[in-house]
Amino acid sequence: MAACASACACAFDSAGVPAGDGSTAASTTSGGIFDGAEGADGSSGTQPRPPGDLGGGVDAGTPWAPWAQGHPIPPGPPADGDAAAGRAALLENGYVSCGIPWVVFPLLQPFLGGMASEPPLPGRTGANAMVPYNWTVHTNAAGVEITSLNCLECHVGRFDGELVLGLGSADVDYTGNAGATLAGLPVPQIDIPGIEELLRFAQRYQVLGPEIVMHTVGTNPADEVAAVLAAHRDRDTLAWSDAPLAEVPDLVAPVDTPPWWRTKKKHGLFYNGMARGDHRGTMMFASSLCTDTIDEAEAILDYFDDVRAFIATIEAPVYPFAIDASLADAGAEVFTANCAGCHGTYGDAGSDDDDTYPNLIFDVDFVGTDPLIAEYAASTPLVDWFNGSIYGAVTQLVVDDPVVGYVAPPLDGIWATAPYLHNGSVPSLALVLDSAARPTQWQRVDHDTRNFDELALGWPWFTPSIGWDDAPPEVRKHIYDTTKQGHGNGGHDFGDHLNDDERRAVLEYLKTL
Repeated sequence: MAACASACACAFDSAGVPAGDGSTAASTTSGGIFDGAEGADGSSGTQPRPPGDLGGGVDAGTPWAPWAQGHPIPPGPPADGDAAAGRAALLENGYVSCGIPWVVFPLLQPFLGGMASEPPLPGRTGANAMVPYNWTVHTNAAGVEITSLNCLECHVGRFDGELVLGLGSADVDYTGNAGATLAGLPVPQIDIPGIEELLRFAQRYQVLGPEIVMHTVGTNPADEVAAVLAAHRDRDTLAWSDAPLAEVPDLVAPVDTPPWWRTKKKHGLFYNGMARGDHRGTMMFASSLCTDTIDEAEAILDYFDDVRAFIATIEAPVYPFAIDASLADAGAEVFTANCAGCHGTYGDAGSDDDDTYPNLIFDVDFVGTDPLIAEYAASTPLVDWFNGSIYGAVTQLVVDDPVVGYVAPPLDGIWATAPYLHNGSVPSLALVLDSAARPTQWQRVDHDTRNFDELALGWPWFTPSIGWDDAPPEVRKHIYDTTKQGHGNGGHDFGDHLNDDERRAVLEYLKTL
């Protein structure tokens, strides 16, 4: 579960957008596929990767098998719990205990900007049917109704114009300082029950907000949030300190929020697979903005087995557009030969019953994707803080056993989860399979999720006429610059040996997952 706290101003400013520049991703070709004939680009079928690229002594005679370099992550305990109770807890409980008294929330909502601009979630009842989906109205221990942020801040996304529970948001905006937004709230100067929770909420964001400002809309500061929360808490009591008790790293580490439907398959959560065993500890910690005592943490832990059980029931959506069945069948063969060893095998859409998934982690140098997240986690003392806390008694963070690296994820619903790689640096799946074609800087055409590139499987994009460094702020925040620290788009070149026809077929197959 990624961090559930920050600003979310998602308006798109089209200033500086040039006319189309032909940026729809990799080309496709016609011709015979996978029958031993040449592809349209002159290459012949599925070829072994060039010698030396796999590492580990691989040479010219070795079959194409990058999965041989992977290390399996051992399983943890099953997700026991009541899934129905977990859904209710996720949407109704105050696991983020501070917030805005419900009695004044409607008055203050317009001043919250993007933090409270989303629509209600269908199916919620009572006061929760009247608040944005990323807020929850709950009754605190003092009997006061408080409106607090919840996990859907990051874990509801849109596809084809529809809200999808469990899809990571590709539109959430962390490019501004949410602390400044809350500091500017016109707090009524009257005695309001629960006003102390508003003041606590605003003060936490004075600390958190400046530390989690991102470069680009859609990227998530989950790792920075975790670092700040740990650095400002006593490990043994969870007591909060406005002054840091440990050094907070000065970095911008973008994360592309992964979908919840992957969690049921993964033995180690997060892109580096570090959350091992019972995953409730990291799920709770992501929402611990105002969890200031051991007693409160234990009370939340009591029902997070149910939350975890509910998340394990979430399935990927079914691709809503047309699929070329014969091309997808051809793509399944290429996928099985080239991709399944790392990413697993898949049965019928809508069911995991016939799926397999190997849970392999690969050394960061072998994968070649941006190393910042994996290497920072392996070096920060904040991991020791977590492992020695009440959260670590539930979930251990393992950052270097057996390697410092990244996990090859399950690919259920992968077509819905653009952009790609762990830092969201690649706008389409076509470009994941063709590393040489990836742009250095790119910008989405718009944030209308009905505008989807069915050929490349991703968001339509263009190369901006002005770079991130030189663009005005309202344009800059929509530009992804892969030269920035943590934003690199290299690595995962495991599709480069495929020819254009094979890539096109694999993309068609991925629509069936």
